[in-house]
Amino acid sequence: MFKLVHRYPITHRHLISLTSSRMNQRLPRLIHQTAILSSSQHTEHSLPPPTTTATATTPNHNAFQDLLGLNNPNPDLKNTFYQRQLPTTLVRFSSQDGKKLFRSAMEAGHAEGFFSLTGNFTTQSEPAYCGPSSLAMVLNALEVDPKRRWKGNWRWYSDELLECCSSKEEMKKNGITFDKFACLAKCHSDVVVKRGNDFTLEEFKKDVEDVTTRSDVFMVISFSRKTLGQTGDGHFSPIGAYNPETGMVLVLDTARYKYPSYWCPIETLYESMKPIDKETGRSRGYFLLSYDVNHPPISLCRVQKKSSNNTNDIESSSASSPLTTELQSSSSKSSSSLLPEPLQSENHASSPLNWTTLAKSFCKRIPENMWIEKPRTLEHVVQLVLRNVPPEYTVILANQSFRQSPNEYIDKLLQDTAQSPLYPIVLNALYPVNNNHPSLNEQQLEINVDHHAAFATLFVLGSPRMLYTSLPRDLQETLSLYRKEEYMSDVVKREVDRISVEVTELTKTFCTCGPGWTDISVKDC
Repeated sequence: MFKLVHRYPITHRHLISLTSSRMNQRLPRLIHQTAILSSSQHTEHSLPPPTTTATATTPNHNAFQDLLGLNNPNPDLKNTFYQRQLPTTLVRFSSQDGKKLFRSAMEAGHAEGFFSLTGNFTTQSEPAYCGPSSLAMVLNALEVDPKRRWKGNWRWYSDELLECCSSKEEMKKNGITFDKFACLAKCHSDVVVKRGNDFTLEEFKKDVEDVTTRSDVFMVISFSRKTLGQTGDGHFSPIGAYNPETGMVLVLDTARYKYPSYWCPIETLYESMKPIDKETGRSRGYFLLSYDVNHPPISLCRVQKKSSNNTNDIESSSASSPLTTELQSSSSKSSSSLLPEPLQSENHASSPLNWTTLAKSFCKRIPENMWIEKPRTLEHVVQLVLRNVPPEYTVILANQSFRQSPNEYIDKLLQDTAQSPLYPIVLNALYPVNNNHPSLNEQQLEINVDHHAAFATLFVLGSPRMLYTSLPRDLQETLSLYRKEEYMSDVVKREVDRISVEVTELTKTFCTCGPGWTDISVKDC
C-alpha cells in the first residue's frame, strides 16, 4: 500500500508516497500487524507487559494512523461541543415518543402554526441571537414584508437585520433582554406582553391552547434554561404545538447546535419564566405576536432613519394627510423647535429612540419634571408635557389616526378640536410670545386651525391622568372638566380614547414600573 522514499536513515519524519500498484498486496499485512499490536494491549494481567518493539513505531503504523486522523486531531476542536444531552424530563421531538406526541397534538388541532414556523425555521446566527432569531422566524411565518433588502433582490427577515432597540455589537456580546425583545417586536408586529409574575398557570395554558389552534398568532417564550435542567440560563424560542392529553408543549429551540426541539411539561415551562433575570432584576415571560396588514405598526427605527435622510429602507407608499405631512416635516427639526427658548433644554437625540425610552417619558421624565417645576398654569403643564415627548411619537400617533381617514374626517376633527377650551391654552403654550401666532378671536380660530396645536390638544387630553397627580387640585379639576363629554364631540372623543389606550399600553408594556406605576417612587422607574 505504501512505499517509503528516503535517502537518509529511516526516521519518523520521512515522506510517505502512495503506491497504488502494491496497495492490494500490502494492505492486508498492515491491517494484520495493527491487529496484533491492538490485541497485545488487551492480554491477561498474568502475562508480562509487552516490551517496546519497533512494530509500535514503524512508519507503516504511523502512516495508517495518519490516514485515520488519529495522530494529529484538529486543534480548532479543542474545548468545543457538538450538542448537549437533553434532560430526561424533556422529550426529543424527533424521537419515537416525540413523534407520537406530535401526531396526538395534530389530531387534537393544536399544531396549526407548526408548519408555518418550521417552514421558516431559523437557527440563530450568533450564540446570543436567540431573541432576534425567534422574532425573525415568527415574522416570516406571519408573511410580513420587511420593506427592506435582505440579499440580492430579496426582502426577507433574518436575525442580523433586527437591530431596532439594540446594536448588533451589543446583542452579540450580551444578547437581548425581555424588555428589548418587546421593543424590537413592537417595531415590526403587534405584540402582547406577559410578565412572569403577572399571569397564572391557567392563563398561560389558555394562551398556549389558543395560539396552537391558529396560524395568525404565535407565542415566543423567554425562560431560564436552568429550570429545565439545561445548561445556560436566559433563552428565547417559539412554541410550535401543544399536546392537551399529556400537557406537553413543543419548544422549537433556535439554538439547534446545542439542543434539538423538544417537548416540555407545561408546568415546568411556566416555572421557567419565574426566575429573576439578573440583567433586569425582573422575571421573564412570553409574547403573543401577530400582524395586521391593514394597520401595520410604525417602526421607531424607520422614523429615526427617515428623519436622518436615510433612504435605505423601503417605506410604505400610502398617501399622507396634510396634518401628518406637516407633523412629519417638523419631526426632522429639533424636538424643541415649537417651544420658547427657555424651554429648549431637553435633547432627545442624546439617547436612541425606542419604545422603552419613549415609555419612560411618561413614567419617569414627565412626573419628575412635574414635581421639580411645580407648574401653576395649564400653559406650563402643556409645555412641560410636550417638551418631554419626542416629536417622532406624534408622527406615529398621527399616522395611526389619519393614515386611512378621508379628508372630510380630518377637517371635522381639526375644527372640533379647536372648539375645546384646552385648544387656546395649548396654542398659547406653543407660541407664548405671540410672534408667530397673534391673538385670534373665536371666528379666526375656526378658520385658522393650527395642526400642531390641534394634535397637541388631543395628545394632552389623551395622556394618562396619572401624569398630573402632583398638580394643584384646581389644575387637576380643570383638566378633568375639559375631558368630559360635553366638551368633546364624538370624533374628538374617539381620538382621545385611542391615544389614551395607546399611551397606557405603552407604559404598561415598556415602562419598568409597569401597570400602576404611579404607586411606585419615580426613582425606582
